[in-house]
Amino acid sequence: MIPPLHPIADAIRQHTRFLVTSHVNPDGDAIGSMLAMYWVLRTLDKEVVLFNESGLPRRFDWVIGGEAISSTLPDTKPEIIIVLDCGDIRRPGELLQPWLATLPIINLDHHLGNPHFGTYNWVDQRIAATGEMVGMIARVFGIPFSGPLGEALYLALTADTGDFCYNNTRPQTLEMAAEILRQGLQAGPFYERKLATGTLNQLRMRGEVLQNAQIFAGGRICLFRFTQELFHRTGTTAEDTEGLVNEGLTIRGVDVAVSLREDGHRIKFSLRSKGETNVQYIAAQFGGGGHRNAAGGAIPTANMDDALRLIVEAITAALEVPCNTTVFSS
Repeated sequence: MIPPLHPIADAIRQHTRFLVTSHVNPDGDAIGSMLAMYWVLRTLDKEVVLFNESGLPRRFDWVIGGEAISSTLPDTKPEIIIVLDCGDIRRPGELLQPWLATLPIINLDHHLGNPHFGTYNWVDQRIAATGEMVGMIARVFGIPFSGPLGEALYLALTADTGDFCYNNTRPQTLEMAAEILRQGLQAGPFYERKLATGTLNQLRMRGEVLQNAQIFAGGRICLFRFTQELFHRTGTTAEDTEGLVNEGLTIRGVDVAVSLREDGHRIKFSLRSKGETNVQYIAAQFGGGGHRNAAGGAIPTANMDDALRLIVEAITAALEVPCNTTVFSS
C-alpha cells in the first residue's frame, strides 16, 4: 500500500494556520509526534499552535519545544487541525470537539480500528509510531532530521517500540533512527534525560504496587492496582504509574500484564502482552483500543474488585484457560 503522503503534503502546502493535537494523557509517541510536526511546520514558515487538553506531562519537560504545548485553545481558529496518534475523534478530549466538527482534519495514526475520521487520512497499523509517519512527511519536504526535530522523532520511535525491543520495530524504523543519529543526536545523553524524570515518592509507590502484584489464570496474567488512597498517601499521581505495567511481562510464564487505576467513577486499565496475544481485542470489549500488544480503556465502575473480575474474565477467555484459577496473591 502506497501511503497518502502527497495529498497530505499538498494539504500542508495549501494552508497557513495549523493546530496540532494528540490524545489526552499523552505518551512519548504523542508528545514526540506533536513536537516533530511543530518543527516541520515551523521550517515551512507555517503558523502553528500545539494543543493537548492534558498539557505537557512532567516526565517530558526536558524535551526541546515542550513549553509550546498549551492546554488552552487559542482565541483564533486555525485553518486546519492535525490530529496525531488518536484512534478515534474523541481521543483529543472535549475542549476541541466543536472545532473538530467544523474544520478540516489531517488524521495520522497507527492504531487498530481507526475509523478514518479526517478529511485527509493516513492510518497504517504496520508503522511503529505516529512519529515515524511525521518523519516520512519531513522527508517529502526535504527537511533533515537534525536538532529538535530529530530529538522529537527519536522520542516517538523509542516510546512506541520499547527502545526498539517490541515486535513493531521494522527495518524502516531503525533506518529512520540511524538517520537521526547521523544528523547528530547522541543516544546516551538522550536516554539519560528520558530516564531521569522520577522522584523518590514515585519509586516508593511503585515498589508498594509491585509488592502487591497478583497472578491469575495459571500464571499467565499479572495484575497491578493503583488506588486514590495510594496516590494520596505516597504523594504521587496517575502520571507516576506510567510504564509500570510492563514489569508484569518480566515474570516467566506471564502473557498479559494489567494495571487498574481508580479514576473517578470508573477504573482505567492498561494492557500489555507478548507475542500473538491480542489485547486490543480485549480492550475493545470495554470501548477501549490500542495495538495488538499494548491497549487500554476504562470500565464504568468505581469498584476495583468488580473491574478486576471483569478484566480478568475477559483476558482469561481470550487466553482460553479457566477464568477462576488464581495461583497466588501477594
